[in-house]
Amino acid sequence: MKEPPDLRELVGDELPPEELARLESVDSLLRSVPAPPAELPPSLTSAVSRLASVTPLWTRRRLGGALALAAALSAIFFGIGFWAGGDSFETRRAVTLQASANAPDASALIKLGPRDAQSGNWEFLVEVAGLEQLPEDGYYALWLAKDGEYAATCGTFSVREDGTASVRLSASYRLDNFDHWVITAWLPDRDNADAPWLLSAPTA
Repeated sequence: MKEPPDLRELVGDELPPEELARLESVDSLLRSVPAPPAELPPSLTSAVSRLASVTPLWTRRRLGGALALAAALSAIFFGIGFWAGGDSFETRRAVTLQASANAPDASALIKLGPRDAQSGNWEFLVEVAGLEQLPEDGYYALWLAKDGEYAATCGTFSVREDGTASVRLSASYRLDNFDHWVITAWLPDRDNADAPWLLSAPTA
């Protein structure tokens, strides 16, 4: 084995003795490490080759395709849900209300749904247009009337800035106990017992 060169030949004679001793210790430690093998073992090279030849499961192309498929399925199912349940109200009969002189530009339609066999309630959809927005704390009310008098309330609602509204309400009344549908306005600064009818239609 070839003898290592003297460190003084490499670093010169200017180093202090203690620094030279430290370098000699480090040099001796490095030389004690065994040299690497001349060539890699066959088992290791074959394992590396197999790793390089394996195609990853989620390549960029496959991942992009999977994301595109997921987005398409999401859109399809959203469309099916909207088409199937977006307007699931079942209309059995529609009633058109006539405007009175108190709201000549207003119109309203009541779509009556089926009665629930277990609870006895039945739903109805009220669509209005041409009504004015009321002051704060004011609202519109849908009534059932008998002999020209308010008899039973069916719910209240407000309108948008364009005077329209679409609300779903429910009740348990028997319509043959009343003779008119009525929409009126409730205002906080008046006696609403005599509030004028805005729209009305016979119940039969």
